[in-house]
Amino acid sequence: MIVAVKLGGAAITNKKNVCEYGQSLNDLLDQVEQAYRVLQAQGHQLILIHGAGSFGHPQAKQYQLKAGWETSLPDDNYRKGFSHIRACLQQLNTTIITKLEERDVPVLAITPIDYITTWDGAEETPTERFSQGLITRTKQYLDLGFVPVLHGDAVLDEMRGCTILSGDVILYHLSKCLPIARCIFVTDVDGIYKADPKLKQAPESFEIVSRIQVTREPQNIETTQLAVADVTGGMQGKIKWAKKIVLDCRTDVVICRAGTKEAMAMMTMQDTFTDKMTLFTLF
Repeated sequence: MIVAVKLGGAAITNKKNVCEYGQSLNDLLDQVEQAYRVLQAQGHQLILIHGAGSFGHPQAKQYQLKAGWETSLPDDNYRKGFSHIRACLQQLNTTIITKLEERDVPVLAITPIDYITTWDGAEETPTERFSQGLITRTKQYLDLGFVPVLHGDAVLDEMRGCTILSGDVILYHLSKCLPIARCIFVTDVDGIYKADPKLKQAPESFEIVSRIQVTREPQNIETTQLAVADVTGGMQGKIKWAKKIVLDCRTDVVICRAGTKEAMAMMTMQDTFTDKMTLFTLF
């Protein structure tokens, strides 16, 4: 059984600044280590994907990297921007890998840019392009007993020159090709709120949508966007890809807060569902 965990950029970095780690990063990685031990003892496997947060979103917005350079060659500004964001992402990934290795979690990094060239934006790229390289390497690492660590990335694109590849998209394609039993988005909020809890005085007074039954009919699930750079769509993007994972992969998806007992329960494949998380299931 494989559990796939997406560590959101808001949970591992401070998205209000640039290239700043989150204050609770070490606590979150402690929880990941504990979850790995439990899964290992049960004969299960773990895949980690982390977002970019302040190490990717502000840079992508500054240099307009998601839209790409749309010419045969980038100009000096795009070259500077692409090189800069890649350096920032490598710094974040190295930190995550190093901290987990120090906790004796046998992690191996898989850098998407080395395996993926998208076609007119990451969201339009068929799964076959992912499976040829990145998914094959992920499976190889799992078969050898390692914990693959992937991340949102800036990648080359055949139509745009470059674009931004969200970790949410990677999670979707992995779920299509690997027998993943559960996908967990670990972020800095409890789940999908009907109102943005960060903009209110008493966030506990706002109701969480604890269960979303996904159908192929259009659903009106709206959340307030935060006033921070998020070129991958923020919570609306998570809702979109959570629904696609449930519909196309028949895999349940959970959104929960880092550091909570709910996050630990979900990462260790317990069925202890509470109203302090959002569970997406097939209708």
